[in-house]
Amino acid sequence: MHLEFVDNRLELTQLSDGAMFSIKSAEMITFDNNETVVIAHNQTEGILARLVHSFFNRDATAAEWQLGRETLQQPYDPDAILDWFQQRAGLHDLSDTDYVQTIYTQTLGRSATGDELDLQLSRLESNQIDRNWLPVEIAQSSEAVTHLIGSVLLQDGWV
Repeated sequence: MHLEFVDNRLELTQLSDGAMFSIKSAEMITFDNNETVVIAHNQTEGILARLVHSFFNRDATAAEWQLGRETLQQPYDPDAILDWFQQRAGLHDLSDTDYVQTIYTQTLGRSATGDELDLQLSRLESNQIDRNWLPVEIAQSSEAVTHLIGSVLLQDGWV
């Protein structure tokens, strides 16, 4: 399946036979194989959707995406959202090295390089960043946006 925004519409093209579908409003697309594509309407939603990959190594479910969108539409505490991820991800017992490598692998599809690992471990040790906010930094990187383009599409202002 190929997805592309054209003239404020999302066009889905089935590569096997060229069949096309065009939609002008969506929050998420769920395919028969249960893979999903989140349509993020702003940068914050895009980061939230990529954090599902960072913490759980999978696409967001429809229920999770609905909960996330509802949470972001009212005053919210970002630390509470990150705590929600941490409590459900089961990464608490990992060493800092394993935690950094897990977040890199699940968000970027690759291990942290030696320099990246050393930098992140130094930042964690010196309290320049904590384990909640490190995944946010990685999830908002241009590399994460590119790597997860098939799972998270950002279309600012699209409803």
